[in-house]
Amino acid sequence: MSAREIHGEIADEFDWSYSTVRTVLERMFDKGLIAKYPVDGVNIYEAEVGKVAILGRMIADFSKRVMELDSAPAAAFFSDSKLLSEDELTELEAMLRDGEKKS
Repeated sequence: MSAREIHGEIADEFDWSYSTVRTVLERMFDKGLIAKYPVDGVNIYEAEVGKVAILGRMIADFSKRVMELDSAPAAAFFSDSKLLSEDELTELEAMLRDGEKKS
């Protein structure tokens, strides 16, 4: 999607200006989270990293840096989330478990 299309999709929920959306997209691009392709003079953005991978990274980082935990909480903690399907919860659980093994 273009930045304009993304802004249109999230405007009601986030109440962000178009320039804020563009700034966030550029930061995400710089971090390798999304790809950017010029098409007919407009940049099109596409996910490079999946939702579960992003959540896993964020949970592990927050658990270590902020909560000072040796391990991330179990994915079951997120079972009531509307953001994740059962399959995604299973994937997240495996990712968090694997991350503990690597630490």
